Amino acid sequence: MKLFFPPIFKNYGVLGLNARNLLYIKPHNARKSIAFADDKLKTKSFLSTRGVPTAKVFAKIETRSQLQTFDFSTLPSECVLKPNNGFGGEGILILRGRKKGQFLVTGKKPISDQELREHIEDILDGKFSVSNKVDTAFFEQILVPHKCFVPLRPAGLPDIRIIVFNLVPVMAMLRIPTAESEGKANVHLGGVGIGIDMGKGVTTHAAQYHHIVKELPHGIATKGIELPYWDEMLEIAANIQHVTNIGYLAVDLTLDAEKGPMLLEVNARAGLMVQIANMAPLRARLERVQGLTVRSPQHGVQLAKELFGESGDRTKKKVEKPILGPEETITIAGTDFTLEEVCGIAPEQEETVFSSDLLDELLEREAAERIEETSNLYKVKFTLAEKKIASHVRRGTVQGAFRILIGRRDLQGFLIDPSKKTRSQSLVASVLKKDLRGTDRILADIDKALPVLKYLRPTNLEEELVKIRADERYEPLFQMRMITADLDELRGTLNAIQTDTSPLGILLQKKKKELLLRIDLLKSRGNPEKLTQVSELLFGSPSPTLTRFAAEHLSSRIACSLPPPENELISAEDAKHMFEKILEDYGLHDWSVQIKTSMVSDCAVGGRKVYVRKNARFSEAHIRSLIAHEIETHVLTAENGASQPYMILRRGCANYLDTQEGLAIWNQIQVLPEHHEKRYAHAKNVLGIAFAKTHGFADLRKYLHEDLSMSPEKAIRKAIDFKRGCTRAAEPGAFTKGLSYFRGFRAIEKYVKDGGDLRRLYIGKIALEDLELLKSLPELRKPVLLPKSLRAKEQPSKSSKKPRK
Repeated sequence: MKLFFPPIFKNYGVLGLNARNLLYIKPHNARKSIAFADDKLKTKSFLSTRGVPTAKVFAKIETRSQLQTFDFSTLPSECVLKPNNGFGGEGILILRGRKKGQFLVTGKKPISDQELREHIEDILDGKFSVSNKVDTAFFEQILVPHKCFVPLRPAGLPDIRIIVFNLVPVMAMLRIPTAESEGKANVHLGGVGIGIDMGKGVTTHAAQYHHIVKELPHGIATKGIELPYWDEMLEIAANIQHVTNIGYLAVDLTLDAEKGPMLLEVNARAGLMVQIANMAPLRARLERVQGLTVRSPQHGVQLAKELFGESGDRTKKKVEKPILGPEETITIAGTDFTLEEVCGIAPEQEETVFSSDLLDELLEREAAERIEETSNLYKVKFTLAEKKIASHVRRGTVQGAFRILIGRRDLQGFLIDPSKKTRSQSLVASVLKKDLRGTDRILADIDKALPVLKYLRPTNLEEELVKIRADERYEPLFQMRMITADLDELRGTLNAIQTDTSPLGILLQKKKKELLLRIDLLKSRGNPEKLTQVSELLFGSPSPTLTRFAAEHLSSRIACSLPPPENELISAEDAKHMFEKILEDYGLHDWSVQIKTSMVSDCAVGGRKVYVRKNARFSEAHIRSLIAHEIETHVLTAENGASQPYMILRRGCANYLDTQEGLAIWNQIQVLPEHHEKRYAHAKNVLGIAFAKTHGFADLRKYLHEDLSMSPEKAIRKAIDFKRGCTRAAEPGAFTKGLSYFRGFRAIEKYVKDGGDLRRLYIGKIALEDLELLKSLPELRKPVLLPKSLRAKEQPSKSSKKPRK
């Protein structure tokens, strides 16, 4: 393997393969130790009994006779198939979900039981083992990536490789699986290796395929990502070397969403890509610690942070310790409440003590967990002086006015000043704050139970389309599915909800009113007059001013481009592959594209799926506009909203449609040819909806085709769109949601003209009108995903930079 090293490596300190083998593996790793590290099952069994957290093994297959009788249906729907003596990620299959009884590799490609057996036969034959010897296959638990990995958009489970020598962790890198690496973290397969500052646990440089990269495939910078549990991971790695006695060792860990650091495997022949990822020579670090007297794994971690942290670590300002008085207030956060409790600071006792009544209250609210049935200890997480603490507290009697006494075990990192003023007078008793997170969750559940388009979409669409196409004057009779939600019960729940005047309270109150209108809309199905009235309250009306603006917009067109010939159009199947490629480029590996028969539009988004209408045909310009509209707007804002701490940003703030659809139209116009017909479709919606209010289906269809120059098929589908919710489409009435495109586009146009930053609109499904309120929400996160056009604005090139030769 030939490694490429940047110019900084032109002198000394780089570790090559021969030097690694002769200087470190051969003298420090006995054959017995290497064989032990190669045997993943034996290694994990040995280390798990010594307190190292490992993933659960569901089953192992050692012989062909076992394989022939093995029942794959006994396995969970998600697991990983691995060769026991595998190397470099070869032979691993990530199985996510089942379809028609077959496992799905990485959640997408079906694999039959026979194909699975053939792959396991290859494992048993040693095809993927280090030395081609007979091997064992095993199925292991899939770990859920920690939330710190969300901005990285991994295509699988990221891991942290730590190189340990002489009990000192000398170098580490974070490995990110990509679509190219097929969900595996190995850098030589296309994963991205990111160096880590040993002192801080913060990412530095990055490499992929032996080349330096500055961004992940979806555009997020690789530098400056802070990893939680960093000291704990370093200590686990050093301790593993201590108990295994493998002298030159790589430890691969990951961070699970619930359990934190977990061991994946150990490696006695670690590759050298870690040097490129860190832009630092490994040999120089190994020589630096060789011969040092290291008293313990903890001492080794201390040396690693001192010797190999960035230089800024040694000169950084001393961190001031928080000062505590004899009484303080701690905060315990639960699912739908926050408990603030005045406690006593008691350094004279070892453990923290909670009173019985308080622990019972926390247990009931699932904010405490008993460690063992026979134990008097409980696991509780709380915040003291802005420091988060996960403590094992004892149930007991607390003297005085307090229900909590904080012992010295939880007082490390604090200074205590007995003369500090207390807050007892204002906080004598605990205050249970029912914050708005619970309300946020309830509204999200109700929002999910009221999918308007699903309940307004005709269930007999295909049958009616045949009749509509056969007769221009046909007036369809649409049927709609039964509403499974209890609308009256949901209305009662909404009416009982109370909010406050905080920014989040105002947002939730507006959402509550919108959901009440949505219930009214669903109740008005089949009554065109009532449906139109409620629809206008919910989505707006085609006012004279709006229709005038739309007419003016249409009159500005000179001549629209002719549609491409039929033989140049792209099929739904080809469009599906194009959308899948774009999703992969943005790191949206958990999204999929499906072809669907019963759809009104050509393309739609929902539930981490992009739907394409079967038999739809697309021009290249249309595909570009759909990518900009559906993926680079709706999908990206949905994903960014999913990473926010508030459900309302995931499901959608009240009136968010104008901003969402306006932004989508703005984005698609940026990629459409100057005279493309789709530049005017949103204005046609306004005039079409205004006409639908006073006309039946057949007249509306004719108007759209003859007066607004829509193609016959487009006129039919738009007429169906504007008549959603009407069973007898011959009657006047309109579903007015389509107004949001033109009205929203005008608002976005003004926002941009006034100097507004479009990146602010990508934090979730939000409304322009709420931008100032959103600024005041605590814990709001910046958008993880941005369209490529906006990323360029985020990192402008410097004109002074010399061009690369």
